[in-house]
Amino acid sequence: MKINFHTNRFENIKTDVLILPIFEGMKKLPAALSFLEKHILPSFEILLKRIVQEKKGNKKITVYSTHAGFPLIILLGMGKTDDWSLEKARQLWGSFVLTGRELQQKKIAVYWDNGYPETEHSGWFIGEAVSALYTAGYSVNEFLTDKTELEPEIEKVDLLYPDAPKQLEKQIKNGIAIGGSINLTRRLAEYPSNLMTPSIFVEEVRHLGKENNWTLEILDEKRLQEKGLGALLAVAQGSENPPYLAIAAYEHPEAKKTIAMVGKGVTFDSGGISIKPSKNMEEMKYDISGAAAVLGALRCITHSKLPLRALAVMPLVENMPSGGAIRPGDIVRSYSGKYIEIINTDAEGRLILADALSYVEKNYQPDIIVDLATLTGSVVVALGHVVAGIMTENSGLLHMLQEAAGISGEKIWQLPLWDEYKEMMKSKIADIPNISNKAGAGTITAAIFLKFFVEKTAWAHLDIAGTAYGMPEKSYRPEGATGFGVKLLWHLARLLPEDQDKKAGGL
Repeated sequence: MKINFHTNRFENIKTDVLILPIFEGMKKLPAALSFLEKHILPSFEILLKRIVQEKKGNKKITVYSTHAGFPLIILLGMGKTDDWSLEKARQLWGSFVLTGRELQQKKIAVYWDNGYPETEHSGWFIGEAVSALYTAGYSVNEFLTDKTELEPEIEKVDLLYPDAPKQLEKQIKNGIAIGGSINLTRRLAEYPSNLMTPSIFVEEVRHLGKENNWTLEILDEKRLQEKGLGALLAVAQGSENPPYLAIAAYEHPEAKKTIAMVGKGVTFDSGGISIKPSKNMEEMKYDISGAAAVLGALRCITHSKLPLRALAVMPLVENMPSGGAIRPGDIVRSYSGKYIEIINTDAEGRLILADALSYVEKNYQPDIIVDLATLTGSVVVALGHVVAGIMTENSGLLHMLQEAAGISGEKIWQLPLWDEYKEMMKSKIADIPNISNKAGAGTITAAIFLKFFVEKTAWAHLDIAGTAYGMPEKSYRPEGATGFGVKLLWHLARLLPEDQDKKAGGL
């Protein structure tokens, strides 16, 4: 999809359909579009009266025009201006793409001006809106041999914005970077596990590394053994697909701080010896979503040229049952030197993250570590498919993540890491078990486990098991993989340089 923006001379533009949002109180056609008045029947004033101003703003009128450049005009009733928000803006702009596709058109024009209501965080409105354009129409359809029933892709969007803000072009570029990176993440997570093995994922990393001039460190099975990443290797030993630890690094010339984004990359999770029920097991391809999200976030950070050093750290394995698989009761030695008692082989994500967290902290010395993982079913019980659970003991990092979530629309909710929960993670014969032997608080005890492998760095854990897929569909977020975390991490990285001289909350 190509986006062009225009600030004047709209009468010279040619498109298939013009989409014009209508808010309560609008009484005439915007001045910049007044040239269309004589090409519309009935008059614009009459059409306005037909739009029922409902709170949800769902009235739509199709108008045929005699203007050669704008043969079709869609008036979208948006309701009251005081019922407007950044989330509603994302949904509106996503609907622009869906509307164009429903009309079987490939080129659309969208009108906006400074007379429309502002949202909260208005400085990020266009970036969020443009990213919604990109994510709305994307889907994985490579495996459909008959594509005749698919709606056409939108190839071009003309944004008509008189008196546009000075930063409009930069905001559009950010929105394109965000939307494209979310779609990359969705594709990686949506691909079937036979076509997205650890080796194939690593090739994706290599390709993006070359494209974006990243520094790469790829540890294959031999190097993992040499360096002693025993917890990661233990998960992979039941599979014929070899494991990897892939680290991609972007560094701006003015970078003063480093953020490490660690993502769980289980390309398929059968549960291992502690095998999962067969119902819905096909969804376990989504267990790669954390790794996909941090890779997408790194791409977005790179394209936006944010002034920091950023790392995408991706432990990649397949968790399968076999004669060589780890068993409940086994004890493995992690990269940190700490011993882990395996109670349940389906608690594998925390094992690979433990080694990844230890490795990046020791070898890269980041200022901040944030990990994302489809880690526990417990977080879905607690928060559903709406909000990701966040756990951290660093108030400064928590504040920045909450601010990032408020802009990105990717909601997070803090769960505690109190000492009482730490008492639930005790082993009689090893340093720590991989799950608690006591019932309850599964999401929290999983985070307690991960914290055990972070020595001193400001760290936060995001459990995205309920948000990586299965979220309620919206115009900009179709069914399936969501790409959750990409925008959240991008906004966090953007905030980090602003905070680089502060020490709030020990950051």
